Amino acid sequence: MKYFEIIPLTTINKTLLYKFDKKLALGNIVEITIKKKSLLGIVIIERREKDINFDKNKILKIRSSLDIKFKSSHLNFIRYLSQHYFIDLGLAFKISIGSEVNIKKNIKNYLEFKSCIYETKKHLLEKNKLSNKQFNTLFNSNEIKEIENGFLFKKPNLPIKLNLEQQEIFTEIKKNVRNNYSCHLIDGVTGSGKTELYFQFILRALEQKKQILVMLPEIALTEDWSSRFNKYFGCNPYIWHSKQTANKKNRILRSLIKGEPCVVVGARSSVLLPFKNLSLIICDEEHDSSYKQDDGPKYNARDMAILKANKEKCLCLLVSASPSLETLYNVSLNKITHHKLLNQFSKTLLPKIILVDMNIHKPSHKSWISKEMFKATNKVLEKKGQVLFFLNRRGYAPIKICIECHTSLQCDNCATNLVYHKSINKLICHQCASNYNSNQICKKCSSSKFISLGIGLERLQEEVTRLFPGKKNQIFSSDTLKIKTNKKIFFENVFKNKTNILIGSQIIGKSFHFANLKLVNIIDGDSTLYSPDFRALEKTYQLFQQVAGRSGREGEQGSVIIQSYNINHSIFQSIKKQNRDEFLRSELKRRHLSNLPPYFKIGVISIIHKKQEQLREIKFEIVSSAKKLKLQIYGPTPALIPYKKNHYHEIFFFKELSYRSLERNISSLLSSINQQNQRFLNIDIDPINIS
Repeated sequence: MKYFEIIPLTTINKTLLYKFDKKLALGNIVEITIKKKSLLGIVIIERREKDINFDKNKILKIRSSLDIKFKSSHLNFIRYLSQHYFIDLGLAFKISIGSEVNIKKNIKNYLEFKSCIYETKKHLLEKNKLSNKQFNTLFNSNEIKEIENGFLFKKPNLPIKLNLEQQEIFTEIKKNVRNNYSCHLIDGVTGSGKTELYFQFILRALEQKKQILVMLPEIALTEDWSSRFNKYFGCNPYIWHSKQTANKKNRILRSLIKGEPCVVVGARSSVLLPFKNLSLIICDEEHDSSYKQDDGPKYNARDMAILKANKEKCLCLLVSASPSLETLYNVSLNKITHHKLLNQFSKTLLPKIILVDMNIHKPSHKSWISKEMFKATNKVLEKKGQVLFFLNRRGYAPIKICIECHTSLQCDNCATNLVYHKSINKLICHQCASNYNSNQICKKCSSSKFISLGIGLERLQEEVTRLFPGKKNQIFSSDTLKIKTNKKIFFENVFKNKTNILIGSQIIGKSFHFANLKLVNIIDGDSTLYSPDFRALEKTYQLFQQVAGRSGREGEQGSVIIQSYNINHSIFQSIKKQNRDEFLRSELKRRHLSNLPPYFKIGVISIIHKKQEQLREIKFEIVSSAKKLKLQIYGPTPALIPYKKNHYHEIFFFKELSYRSLERNISSLLSSINQQNQRFLNIDIDPINIS
């Protein structure tokens, strides 16, 4: 009999001892029993029989061994993720495969016909207009075949043409890659052809029969990216994200674990997948804060991409038009090699930036579009160009207040205002997604009369429709793009110039290419400048640079108009001069003087509890323990939203010069806290903000 320490795929941070009548390799996935419940687990260590000093008859047997094994580099990678981000080891392994269902589910093979892959028989019949009888004939003659691998690349569909600037970077990076780890930043202005450049690296890896991971910050971007990929490579990539079916995920996992050559494109969770034959990781829009998991296990997918490349001894490409300060800081430490694309691929001049001082050019009553913006928009529309109005605020109005007592409508579950969505006539909480009828009674004075304050995308659309009659407009936001059919129609209308005016939130600034877009109008340039978030200036600069980059990507030079009540702010002046380096120097200096990232490492400990009294007790225990251990800890302070999803939130945080010190101090504190209270604590390493 053999003895093994198994980590169950559940919320547990320690291994359990099991026995089996055969030798198992480390990383083997096995089926075990815990409290009469069947679970999957992973073999972590083999124990010698003589080291076990208790009754071996009490040790449970492993029920069965699956024909699936994680390689040692993946085991080490997940161990680091667990330790660094304080995620239970069993949970870390579980999220690396999405769910147990993805491994245990019996799956059907793909179907291949005329060099095309089909997931189902129904899909094949519809695409090729075949009857069941014709299908059976073709299947029996082996013209339609069952295959396991759903990724079929034979040769490029179109040549990937690089200009001199791109070719020099490709040659330089290729020269330094020798089946070993290296990390490179491809820093190019919007429209410079960063995607085509990294497509050349994908082609090279596929020709070597390797596996490739491409990470995108949003699920909504995967479809557009996949279409672009298919155009060049003549096949479809695997798509991995939380909304994929268990069947699709299982098929992808099977290919990855077997080491079959393929390209996987996905959101942040894709970085945790168990590749066997990985040679290239691409993190597109590496600066995007969406790469940081905000709910559930908190990890930074970009940082984990770099670590994964290191563990797998492969090439990592970080790609951005506005790199994060952390990445640029690592460039200065020679941890990442920096490559710049300074010119647009189409050789078009970068867009002209125009600042509109709203103190002088005030729009009329109940209007948000200045005369300058109105005139410029009309001029572009007359020439058959397209215009984007940008506002990073969903819904119709961010606040509804009582006419009598001026009390705002708030969510019952969160300390936050409800947002009115006129399109569905509902009030929605953007924290917990609760819906309320629009007919509300004021809880303070019982009045039923409310007015809407502020502007959201829907209200902006009303004004755009009024000012530009006869011009077709469309809202592009996470609300409208989440329906697949809507998304397809919306983008077809834009590409065929059926939509004249786009009205979008931040998602519109991510990787989309609109050839005829000639003007970008930023309605409220001040909305994110004065946030308590220490990254507010960096995020604002990146967002405006990305959105501005949608203008004038082909043909004549585009324009960007930014409305602000503070046009002399350094951020607007840097954008106008298109002097990013000036802004970066200033922001890095401010961070250094304030002991903030990237110079210091931050770890936040949140206390989340339904009852305020119990939260207060845990708070006092943390303060007392930190004092005994002589740890420098900041807080407690209420979170920016102190009551969310029916729970009170308060935070403490550590600031240290190194991750090692940060991990050590948090671990020391946690070990001194009552175990019952630990379940109400949430650890966040490298938080997006600490407000």
